[in-house]
Amino acid sequence: MENSAAEIEELQAIIHNYTVFFLVFDVVFFVGLVFSVILLIQYLKSKKELRTSGDYLRYTIRGQEEERGRIARELHDTIAQDLRYCRSIAEEIKDSALRSDITGLLSKSLSDVRSMSYNLAPPDVTKNNLSANVMNLCQIFQQQTGIEFRLVATEELNTDFLTREENFNLYRIVQESLINVMKHAQASEVTVLMRNEIGDEEKGLYIFVTDDGIGFDENFDYTFGISHFGLVGMKQRADLIGARLEITSEPGEGSQVSVVKLCQKK
Repeated sequence: MENSAAEIEELQAIIHNYTVFFLVFDVVFFVGLVFSVILLIQYLKSKKELRTSGDYLRYTIRGQEEERGRIARELHDTIAQDLRYCRSIAEEIKDSALRSDITGLLSKSLSDVRSMSYNLAPPDVTKNNLSANVMNLCQIFQQQTGIEFRLVATEELNTDFLTREENFNLYRIVQESLINVMKHAQASEVTVLMRNEIGDEEKGLYIFVTDDGIGFDENFDYTFGISHFGLVGMKQRADLIGARLEITSEPGEGSQVSVVKLCQKK
């Protein structure tokens, strides 16, 4: 009986020790899990803040522009040169009909390459004249698409308060809006309106790009395809320069992109 009692006490002690161990383990595991979740939340939050910070956007956009410039130079220095050389060879073809077809095709391809190169890295943007730059942009797109473009700019339009960076990114937003019209809208007419504040509006620059195309459902979730419409880049550029960007549309009713850059209060 004494041996049995001792064995029972020993067994109870073992069970007690295991119970205490698992309780302590559970507490430590739970605390560690909570701590890990907190660290993960802080990491994701800091990562999100980094991605939306001005420095991150600035470096991202700068990298995009450098890549655009590199591609533009490649188009100009290689493909355009090769097309010109091929056209000069084709001009020696004796068959006049064949010569005309080939040289015509090569001339069109050369024109397309020049347009792509210009759109990627337009040299005129460095002049810091937003109205003139947008006018050139509309003229180029009208030549490329046959769509009727109208640029409406008030006579006393003031853009002097814009920095070089703001000028450039506003130009890119307008350009991306026109590219969307060309690719997706099936529009016959586009109007670009540039003006300053009216009435009680806050002082600044107001730009509207409106088309009469097929439109789209602005409430549709484009999460997985938003980059296809260039909206992410437009939003990033607007955020970078502190501008307000709005896109409104309805199926069959066309669409409008509006961007507002207010004067900095001194």
